[in-house]
Amino acid sequence: MDLQLKTLSFKKLFCNYSTYEQEFDYGGVLGRAEFINGFICHKFVCFKKGNSEETAAVNLTEIESKKEKSVGNRILKYIGINLRLGNKINDMKEIEKIYGVPVSIDDCFIDMLRYHYLVSPDLFICLGIKTSNNKLIHVEIINDSEVISEIIDVRRNMTLRNKR
Repeated sequence: MDLQLKTLSFKKLFCNYSTYEQEFDYGGVLGRAEFINGFICHKFVCFKKGNSEETAAVNLTEIESKKEKSVGNRILKYIGINLRLGNKINDMKEIEKIYGVPVSIDDCFIDMLRYHYLVSPDLFICLGIKTSNNKLIHVEIINDSEVISEIIDVRRNMTLRNKR
């Protein structure tokens, strides 16, 4: 799967929005994150590990308004993901044909199931489907093996806590 995640920069992609960067811990890995002004900061995250200029992860969370979907879908189009936020996902088997069988599914959120796919050792994709209407509202893509390892550990521990 040939994705353009490493070159993603909100600042370059969105000249009509102001962006800001700050130090950030993404699943236990330190680096910098880029955010888009005018949105709640967790909605759009572009993470670069350490001092790298390459993007290691992008996280689009709880994307539901028309404006959020427009921004999120522009990001997905740039990266080269053939999914669109706000679209109905009626058959997860169609998704599995592209990304494989999910390594886990979590229901830690109200009204959202997150499907975690380890596509390769250096490509992790998480899709969040709103359970009340089957619409795609969350996409996380990670292309760094260290970040993937940390995220999988964090999510595994989170799942264990929720089962106690």
